[in-house]
Amino acid sequence: MEPFRPEGRNPGIPLPNPEYPMVSFRRFALSVLTLLSLVPAIGQAQASGAFVVRLGRDTTSVERFTESGGKIVLDQVARAPRVLRRHASYALTPGGTPTEVDLLVTGVGVPTGAPPLQHLTARVMNDSISIEIRADTAVRRSGRALPAGTAIPVISPWLMYDRLSARLARSKADSVHTAMLFLGGPDVSWVAVRRLGRDSVDIETEFDRYHAKVDKAGHLLAVRPIRGTQQFSVDRVATIDVDATAAAFAAQEQQGGPLGPLSPRDTARATVAGANLWVDYGRPSVRGRKIFGGVVPWGEVWRTGANAATQFKTDKPLAFGSTVVPAGMYTLWTLPTPDGWTLIINGETGQWGTEHHADKDLYRIPLSVETNDSPVERFLIHIADQGDSGQLHIVWDKTVLAASFTVQQ
Repeated sequence: MEPFRPEGRNPGIPLPNPEYPMVSFRRFALSVLTLLSLVPAIGQAQASGAFVVRLGRDTTSVERFTESGGKIVLDQVARAPRVLRRHASYALTPGGTPTEVDLLVTGVGVPTGAPPLQHLTARVMNDSISIEIRADTAVRRSGRALPAGTAIPVISPWLMYDRLSARLARSKADSVHTAMLFLGGPDVSWVAVRRLGRDSVDIETEFDRYHAKVDKAGHLLAVRPIRGTQQFSVDRVATIDVDATAAAFAAQEQQGGPLGPLSPRDTARATVAGANLWVDYGRPSVRGRKIFGGVVPWGEVWRTGANAATQFKTDKPLAFGSTVVPAGMYTLWTLPTPDGWTLIINGETGQWGTEHHADKDLYRIPLSVETNDSPVERFLIHIADQGDSGQLHIVWDKTVLAASFTVQQ
């Protein structure tokens, strides 16, 4: 099954994986905003509902759920890497843990009766889970031990967060903390929901943190990202037409082509004064968000891209001023502050972008900072050959960073 790695390291079922330049789809976005303005406050009854998921200005998925007799049916349409529909049904224990899950993944506009792209079934026992994933004629089965009461997101995490927040509202505790496993993912992680006020909670996972507005029963009304790898905003609505949304998404895809991955991987290569240089990095997009001092916080080490850590290789020593970096393989990180930027060259390679280990930092190099009047939508790294020297350029939004170097022969 295709892993979920939009901006973080929560591999599992394909969740909303947003990355979409709004063009003719603005009409749909406006209709969603109108619907949101008409939705009344949500009370105790939560037999049905829907979530609209965005990344910046871009609507990336919608999902609708109904609950009856201890069973939940969840329908979603999402747009990346291509438009897909997901339909899940699952039973719950009295404590809210799914026991049997049936998930179908299908394309949009396929003929009636066509086989699903993927069919996942899962069964949760007291201390273990077994999963079977069918795709065409391929079958993959897996199983693992599971801590009792582990939260298991089905399709996306929002309904799971909602149920944990409601559980917190019913208790006298200040927080709820539990193990969490994304279906299809290899690692058991964790999630915590904490009280912030009478109408708000803090949601934190190993990689992300959100603040959410809730109703009196603790159900999520609006979720906003605070930090982390998945900068989604989520709004609850009473209901949404999933079929109409799927048709609109499909029409946009037909017009402009598939959306593709959220932050596509790219490679910058250059030969400068006989040195062969290579950078492998992920390329997130602005999508109408405040980037530096927002998506990328001041004063915190940044992966300098998206997803896996940015890899850098040189086959000859490079002198960045008085700092000489020997030939070898490294990862590149940056430390942004309002007063200046620092390039960090780290000796560890192959890690995920949330796994910066400061004890492996080797060199710190000041970066020059300039402002570009023309914003660059998608993050970019390139190497400029200047004859007997070169420059490493890091460009995103209106910020242009540079580090000059010479090649040591």
